[in-house]
Amino acid sequence: MRRYKVFCITFTVLMSLLFIYLGVFHFNTSYTRFAETLGDIWNSIKFYVCELLGIVHTTPPTVELYSDVIKWDIFLPEDWQGFTVKAGAYFSLLFDANNFSEYWRLVGEKVGQFAKMIILLLPCIIAVVLLIKRLYSQNNNEHNKDTIPLKIFKWVANKTYQPIKRIIIAYIRFLSENRYIPILWAICWAFHLNLASIVIAFFAYYLYFSVSFRFDTIYVQFVKLFIDLQVLLNVFPWWILTFIAYIIFDKMRRGIAQMQLRRMEARNCGFINDLPIVSMTCGSMGKKKTTIITDMALSQEVMFRQKAFELLKKNDMKFPFFPWISFEMELRKCMEYGTVYNLATIKEWVRLKKRRYEKHKNADLQLYGYDTLRYGMKNNDALKIEHLFDVLETYAQLYFIYVIESSLLVANYSIRTDNQLLDNGNFPMWAIDFFPETTIDDGRHAHILDFDVLRLGKKVIENNPNAGSFEFGVVVISEVGKERGNILDHKEMKRNNDETNQKNDHFNSWLKMSRHSATVDHFPFIKVFTDEQRPESWGADARDLCDIINIASAGKQKLAMPFYIIEDMISEMLFDWFVDLYYNFRYRRGDNTLLVHILKSVTTWLYKRNLKIYNQYGYAVSFIEKERGTMDGKIEKKRYYVMNKKIYAKRFSTDCFSEYFNDLAKKTKVGLNDYLEYETERATVAELKMQNSYFINALYKDAGSN
Repeated sequence: MRRYKVFCITFTVLMSLLFIYLGVFHFNTSYTRFAETLGDIWNSIKFYVCELLGIVHTTPPTVELYSDVIKWDIFLPEDWQGFTVKAGAYFSLLFDANNFSEYWRLVGEKVGQFAKMIILLLPCIIAVVLLIKRLYSQNNNEHNKDTIPLKIFKWVANKTYQPIKRIIIAYIRFLSENRYIPILWAICWAFHLNLASIVIAFFAYYLYFSVSFRFDTIYVQFVKLFIDLQVLLNVFPWWILTFIAYIIFDKMRRGIAQMQLRRMEARNCGFINDLPIVSMTCGSMGKKKTTIITDMALSQEVMFRQKAFELLKKNDMKFPFFPWISFEMELRKCMEYGTVYNLATIKEWVRLKKRRYEKHKNADLQLYGYDTLRYGMKNNDALKIEHLFDVLETYAQLYFIYVIESSLLVANYSIRTDNQLLDNGNFPMWAIDFFPETTIDDGRHAHILDFDVLRLGKKVIENNPNAGSFEFGVVVISEVGKERGNILDHKEMKRNNDETNQKNDHFNSWLKMSRHSATVDHFPFIKVFTDEQRPESWGADARDLCDIINIASAGKQKLAMPFYIIEDMISEMLFDWFVDLYYNFRYRRGDNTLLVHILKSVTTWLYKRNLKIYNQYGYAVSFIEKERGTMDGKIEKKRYYVMNKKIYAKRFSTDCFSEYFNDLAKKTKVGLNDYLEYETERATVAELKMQNSYFINALYKDAGSN
């Protein structure tokens, strides 16, 4: 590691000396031109000030003149009149018969040259293809053995490519740790390539034009720009500029895709806000029910943080000169020590401060030095008069909801969140972005849902310490019908049973009253998202509280990034072609060859790039129908956007109950291969009875046969 560091430092010093040398001996014209633009901007400043103040002056507007440093070496005419003449002559050539015939003569020559090259190369290509096909058609079972050409290739790569790659990666890491080096180099090359002169010239002309309004001088500045760009265009070959242009183009379309995804997320949030506290998402298997409620829960958690922040700002303005930061720091210490751990204890903590203040009247101790005489203790909003301690109680609850470093999700399956609290010791801010450029591997997970905390009646665990603790958050219940059941499932249940059941646990009462514990500053910080295959699976008493969201169709995969269709087609075509070739090769041979190694490397790179694009900017539109839980109202047709980067970034497992079946399977001693097979195309009596079918058993029972 130390060796790499020494190399990086040495290389940086040598490159810096090289850049200085180039500036002194090869790009000295750029610096002379920069000095000239400094003179232009100085004259423009004097011209601007004199014209603006009405002072008589003789300052020459040198910005109107062409440079004396960089010589005239471009195709554009010197003035606008010359440009109009040249442009007219140019466009007239488009309709000239001789010019038209000459153009197609040149096209024919180029096409002929290209055809000759194809004719010469075609036999060679065919011969190579036939040779490779013959060599690779030979069968062998030399499993995982490298051919001699591949061994040579790997040896050369290990001696050349791999060391160079490691050095480049180490140097990139060195530059990222010392950001001032690339910044200084960029500034240096901005002067070398005359870009600094272009910037100064722009401001010089802006100052001149803002008081002169000489529109006839714009053409001259346009020509001067091309003259100044000659330094850059003469140094960099066109193919490098093509790569730079592609990078800029790719950056722009990725930015457009990011904006598109954020707009979709905003529309989803609008849809979620319109839902009541309880909602039920329904649809047949594979319609992405759990995916959508997980997506909505993630958005709702973010919206709760944002709403708490919004209300914090409004409560701050009720007493703008109260030392809120001191209040927040004491509250966070109480949270760390466990003095406060929920909204109820926060209310009690603020009320205790109020009683102490009323007893001792010590504003320095209880109010952190707040000047009560100057700023007052009451706020009048034309509706009501609020006391300072009432606002402190509300503010403390909102701050607790906002700052708590814990997921706000409580679910019967695991959901990962990756929101991060950024804290410099003052007011913390949440880094909330579902579409980051980098992949986040860690994060927090939803809290395990103990259903006893949602039961107001009997509990499964008697004297459960968690009972009564839930106040606010996002509750997510998958397969709610299997948990709660409907009227048919409850037919044999009694309210006075000793065991806890759906009739005596008062879960539905909690649903109806859940907003009471979660309301802070008139806003309920609670949402319940559930899913089931059919709405009738959940009892009507609870279902009537919901909006039912029926998923009509899950939608096909789309891409938010524009102008990607050609790259997508190339990647798909090459991948499909190579996969067919590769598995045909694997069927015939067991060894590793050079050609397959190279083709696989290229195809894998294209495939992974294409996959990352779709993972970052892909989405699907789910078409849904929303109706009241009573199922007698008007159906509203909506769209919900499911974005890959948000919902599929290790958020949840679609087989969330699979461990139950895994546990059953591990306890058995048989698998699919051990099941008996039918002997013929028609099942025998013995084979029918092996099915242990209710239907078959009933048939033989009714017939009186064993």
